[in-house]
Amino acid sequence: MILSIKGDIVQDNVKRAVNYLRDWGYPLVGDYFAPLDLHEALDKLPMGDRLEVKINSGGGDVEAGQEIYEELRKRNDVDIEVQSMAASAASIIAMAGPSTISPVGMIMIHNVSTYGVDGNHKDMEKMAEVLRNFDEALAQAYVQKTGREQSEILKLMDKETWLPANRAVELGFIDSIADESQLFAAALNPLNSKYDTILSQYEKAMADQKAKEETKNELLKRIEELGA
Repeated sequence: MILSIKGDIVQDNVKRAVNYLRDWGYPLVGDYFAPLDLHEALDKLPMGDRLEVKINSGGGDVEAGQEIYEELRKRNDVDIEVQSMAASAASIIAMAGPSTISPVGMIMIHNVSTYGVDGNHKDMEKMAEVLRNFDEALAQAYVQKTGREQSEILKLMDKETWLPANRAVELGFIDSIADESQLFAAALNPLNSKYDTILSQYEKAMADQKAKEETKNELLKRIEELGA
């Protein structure tokens, strides 16, 4: 099953508001992805199937990204592909499982930012402390994935680091670059799944038919015995 994470990462209340406005005909543009979208996908995931998460997002809300990351991280049936860009909060999500990246894909990591802050110098100092703590918390996703020291990761975040595919793999943020054979296999996967389903249904039907035939023959045999 394929799940596309595109556009802005937002919290559930924002996505519900977007859906509400679109239902009422407001021409809102852009894509939005929230934790509720992931939960809906997981509820529909067929038994034994894997969730193919395809990312093309510039990021968005930190807390929404954290929730999506954690939901994916604790599963063992998730494969992640960075199709184009996984930046900011979306790069956190990309750390949640086995991953590939398009040869033209990009990863971007940076420090957490905020907006709409007001108050006195004490408030500003407090907010700076909160943001630093957020940076250290999010850095753990990169540390867990790459095996690198937190200090090294924080320096990369300080610089707002953009990583092309080969560099992202070299530093351990992504497991491998998707090659043509992987892309071909991914394209065939839905067809293979449909074929397997049809084959399974056919085999079941044939087994049922065989059982019916055996039952009929057994009944005929008993009738003949009674007639004798």
